[in-house]
Amino acid sequence: MTATSTPYAPGELYPPMSTAGTVGPSRFQQQYYPLSQWLQAPWLRLASQLPSMPFPMSMPVPVHYIFKPKQVRLTDGNLVLDTPVPTSYLSAVDFQTGVEFEKMRYMAVTCDADQVPEGRYKLRTQVFKRRVELAICLTESPQAFCLTLHSLIKNIKHMCLAGSKSRAHRNPVWAEEDSWKKVVICIVADGRKNLNPLILRVLATMGCWQEGVAKNQVNGHAVQAHIFEYSTQVSVNSKLRLKGRTLKNTNKDHYPPIQIVFCLKERHTKKLNSHRWFFNALCPLLEPRITLLTTAGAKIGKGSLYNLWSAFDRNPQTAGACGEIRVAKGLLWWKVLNPLIAAQIFEYKVSSVLEKPFESIFGYISVMPSALVAYRYAALLPEPISGKGPLTVYFEPDYLVFSEDHHDISEVLEYSYFSEDQILPFLVTTRQHAQYTMQYVKSAWAETELPAGIGTFLGMKRKWQNRRFFGAIYAVAHLSSIWKSGHNFFRKLWLTIEIIYIGCDTAFWFLALGNYYLVFYYMTKTLASASRVTIGSTLFMLTRYSYIFLIVVVIMISMGNRPRGQSLYLFILSFIFFACIQAFILFSAGYLTFIHATEFLPYANWNSFPTVVAVFKAAGYHVLILALVCCWAVYLVSAILYGEPWHMIACFVQFLLLMPSYVSVLGVYAFCNMHEVNWGIKEPEDHEKDPLISRDAIYHASTVLMPDDHSVASAYQDAIDDLDRKKRPKSGSSVSLTTSSSTSLLPTHTDSTTSLLPGSNTKAPPKPKKTVSRQDDIKTLQSDYYRSFRTQILLLWIVANGALVITISSDQLEPYLVLNDGSNLYVTIVVWIITVGATGRFLGSVVYLLGWIWQKIGQLKSP
Repeated sequence: MTATSTPYAPGELYPPMSTAGTVGPSRFQQQYYPLSQWLQAPWLRLASQLPSMPFPMSMPVPVHYIFKPKQVRLTDGNLVLDTPVPTSYLSAVDFQTGVEFEKMRYMAVTCDADQVPEGRYKLRTQVFKRRVELAICLTESPQAFCLTLHSLIKNIKHMCLAGSKSRAHRNPVWAEEDSWKKVVICIVADGRKNLNPLILRVLATMGCWQEGVAKNQVNGHAVQAHIFEYSTQVSVNSKLRLKGRTLKNTNKDHYPPIQIVFCLKERHTKKLNSHRWFFNALCPLLEPRITLLTTAGAKIGKGSLYNLWSAFDRNPQTAGACGEIRVAKGLLWWKVLNPLIAAQIFEYKVSSVLEKPFESIFGYISVMPSALVAYRYAALLPEPISGKGPLTVYFEPDYLVFSEDHHDISEVLEYSYFSEDQILPFLVTTRQHAQYTMQYVKSAWAETELPAGIGTFLGMKRKWQNRRFFGAIYAVAHLSSIWKSGHNFFRKLWLTIEIIYIGCDTAFWFLALGNYYLVFYYMTKTLASASRVTIGSTLFMLTRYSYIFLIVVVIMISMGNRPRGQSLYLFILSFIFFACIQAFILFSAGYLTFIHATEFLPYANWNSFPTVVAVFKAAGYHVLILALVCCWAVYLVSAILYGEPWHMIACFVQFLLLMPSYVSVLGVYAFCNMHEVNWGIKEPEDHEKDPLISRDAIYHASTVLMPDDHSVASAYQDAIDDLDRKKRPKSGSSVSLTTSSSTSLLPTHTDSTTSLLPGSNTKAPPKPKKTVSRQDDIKTLQSDYYRSFRTQILLLWIVANGALVITISSDQLEPYLVLNDGSNLYVTIVVWIITVGATGRFLGSVVYLLGWIWQKIGQLKSP
């Protein structure tokens, strides 16, 4: 039977039945027909029921995909299906022969991720006995998925395509004609129900997905993940335009075959579990030399994959490497007009110019960006005797949820669940009997979009600050692990100095709220007592109490409230107020310095340099001015040395004004919401509550329903049309960016042979019973524990900063802190700590830059 093209006549069966097999639900039925009613009733419905269903007159009659029975035999007890790709796609690409080009492979995984290597599952790279140099993990996300995937494919083309003018072809690894066989892109989608339909359309146009192929059960076991494999030769860019050799653009540039493994998890268990599927399920089958992690939304720069790979190739002791994270600034830097984006641009540039190079010379990078980070796979493997390794500790929170024997929930702190993925670099660096180090690769970069609103900004930075804070605590608490590693004495001492520095920096940041208030307090108080300021006392009182009141307000709106609605306006007002406070502090420092300096002007001999220095030292709070000048000079000189001075011109003022908001608003919001660690784990969904899970199983030899060639071709053309903006419907589109119920992923028909026999009765699946499972109890215990832990840390933070403010500003201690020039000793110490830290990072950055230049010179000399 072929797809119908005319409306159904009265009395015709709906949907039509074929003697060849059962027809699955169409896209029209999935969109307009209630799923619960479709599942609970027989599939055969009279056309008399059609008038009650919405049928827009402008919408064409949909295509019905036809499923035909096919005899299959399990491969080593696993369901493996090879389905042909559409001929319209295959006839346009370069490589047309070979099973990896002619057919897409589907494999149903019925076990946990850790059991996949023992379950006799095999990927095509194992079948073809290929050596994989680079395995890339791309975690699925609705935002900018095509942008990241297309940039990865262009990087692989830059490395592997013969004839491309790339430095990679000087390396014998990538000089081979079929070097594309050494790279695999693994796309891990987090949950079938949560999968964005747009991503399926993109993968369908690339040949990596076919509708109706995935199955629910094998041998009575529910499928845990669906793995699709295909070597595609086309790509889809961020504008949803098909790129490569196709029937529409045969004369344009083409791509080498790209090996893609699409792993669709059945359950929504979040990012940490997705990483576990990549490292513990796919990597043991691929056996890659280097693994790279990235997230959807990051545009990988040209040549970045090769530059990261070459960092491992040059130094066998390099176990981890990361690249620079750049910010999308828009045409002519128009996004800098938003002060929030401008401040973030400056922050990212300081990190890539000062912090990352400084930490790289020590051999340990405390914060590895999740958008572009790579690890040597051998450094992550467990020890052969103990069976434990960095990944064991890294995935411990995920095991805590999925294990049958749940431990005490307080053990989550032992494994630093709150630090997220920032403990993995420390675990690799301090591995016993090894000398692994981390490295920052300046020539590798990824571009990402930044939040333009305060609400999204607080949500993103909250998670970033919390994981950095707890990652530093984990490193300091496990300082002894450095001396148990295989590094030599000097490297151990060098790493110990770095960890101590990180600990001091974290402690200083922990007290940043109190320190900034003390700077404000003494600056305004000194200004109030100045003889030339008549309203100083009143202004000091108003600003002081306004400052304290706003801090209390920020704490109250941060506790359990998201920055939206009325609370969002309060956050915006807080940002504006603290920007005014920062401007007032800078004005006070300059004005006080001017007042004290003018007192010595009649007596100063400006021809003598020592006299000028003495006049400047006599000025009040000259240290603050000097520190600001030194910090600005450090940022400027380092930016010029790295050839990127433009952010100093366009973004420094915005960052300077918003810096107190990072401390007084973002810091408060981060500590008040540290219990919302939503990146990592989620309690697994019960299959009994899923109406799409079929109770029929596929056994050793069975008949399954597969789409015929005409349906495969129709589905492929539908996917191309959906990506074409001119053909995409304006409303009711099936490729909406919002997440919807994926009723089209798995066919709701039965998969047993008896369901195809005439007169067989199809029973509706039983209604799920509402029961309180043990997982619900575990979830409640975890939520309570996270909130209790949040309260303890928040209380400690408030008490520590409050005690600091009360102690330093007390009347008993204040006389001992006043210097001869009228400035405060504690403020001077705080300012000098900031200046010395910036200077130390600058020196480390210069050392890294000299090494990078020397490395480039060596590459130019090499043939």
